Parts: sequence; C-alpha cells; structure tokens
Amino acid sequence: MREVTRHNIVRRTAFSDRLQDLMIRYTRQQYTSAELIAKLVEMAKEVVEDARRGEKFEPPLNWRELAFYDAVAEHGTAQELMGDEILASIARDLVAEVQKKLKPDWIAREPVRAGLRSAIKRLLARRGYPPDRRAEAVDLVLKQMEHFADEWSTTGVPDS
Repeated sequence: MREVTRHNIVRRTAFSDRLQDLMIRYTRQQYTSAELIAKLVEMAKEVVEDARRGEKFEPPLNWRELAFYDAVAEHGTAQELMGDEILASIARDLVAEVQKKLKPDWIAREPVRAGLRSAIKRLLARRGYPPDRRAEAVDLVLKQMEHFADEWSTTGVPDS
C-alpha cells in the first residue's frame, strides 16, 4: 500500500485511515483474526485497483497527474459540478504549470511559493473551479507538490 500511495497524499490518507480503523477494531476484538485478514486482502485489492484509476481517462492520467486530480477532486462539490474529465484536464494543466514555474528552492523561499500559489489560483479560476472550495484546493495542491519536492526540485517534473 505504501508504494502505491506514496506520492498521493489524498489516497494515502484515505487508505491509512481505513487501515488504522481496521486495526483499532481488531484490538477491540470486533474482528477475529480471520476477519481481519479477509478485510486486509480486500483492502489490498482495492489499493491495486485504485492505482489503475488513471487508465479510465482519455488520455490516461499518469500517477503524478492522478495525484493532482485527487487533490482537486477531493471536495465532492467540485466533482459534482465539473465532472471527472474536466478535473482530469485541470490536473494535466496543473502538472504543466508547475513544470514551467517550479524553481529548485521553491519550498524554502516564500516569494516562489507565493508565485506558485498565484499560478494555481489563476488556473483554477480560469477553468471554473468552484470558488467556495478553491482555497482548500490550492492548499491541497501545494501539499501534494511538497510530496514531489525532492524529486521535482532537482530534476524538474519528469515526463512519465
């Protein structure tokens, strides 16, 4: 699970919370060992399926784009109003925008972070992202970028 969700904070948090809930229920003896193992196997299958979600889009989202898709689709309002394909397009645009604007010291320098934050806000506004959820989406996108920071700040955003 860790390898599949390591760069996607939204999915990692969701699966981690579910795993923690399973363990709490087991320690409270709400599940037997056999039930716990069955639930863990079921969850492992879901993690594998989840890793392939990007294939349903046209063109398919790679795992980086899927992480940003999850960041902008996290709030049900946006997904209901805009639909999956538009959010997928926004995710692709976010990766392209980040690729253009990312500097090696973006985490340490507040002016660089502010520039990225502005670029993300403009992109979301231009694409019609719901204003009531925009600030939360910007914060989540920046958090997602921080998880790619080591890789992206030294080499830029890879193509695949």
